[in-house]
Amino acid sequence: TVIQLITGAIGSVAFGFFFHMKTKYLPLAAAGGFLSWLVFLFGKSLWGSVFLPALLAGFIADVYAEIRQELQGNFHFFFVTSVIPLIPGSTLYYCMSSIVEGNPMQALKYGRDTFLFAFGIAAGMSIAWSICYFLRSVKAR
Repeated sequence: TVIQLITGAIGSVAFGFFFHMKTKYLPLAAAGGFLSWLVFLFGKSLWGSVFLPALLAGFIADVYAEIRQELQGNFHFFFVTSVIPLIPGSTLYYCMSSIVEGNPMQALKYGRDTFLFAFGIAAGMSIAWSICYFLRSVKAR
């Protein structure tokens, strides 16, 4: 799991480079990727499924990005770099591979996991966005 956390941080830094993030912010991008994957692994050990850990990790990744945005100003890169380790690329790959191999039951299993993973991330981020938006509107009054 330590290797997974490190590669999650490295992947976030790589996307920081891809989006031309300033070098001084790359450690913060790494911290966001590390944190989101850590929360996912923790949730997976608690619940075992994919949806709730992805929801919790998406929520935490967005809260982290919102905090970074408040501290750094109007800075949206942290939304992308923090969630990068959560993207369900492997399950999507195995789903498509199963389709090509003519194994519809395996494809359905991986397709379901991919959908639940992506839906969990989106739901978690939406909940966090809503809460942060509400808190900003209350603060503005």
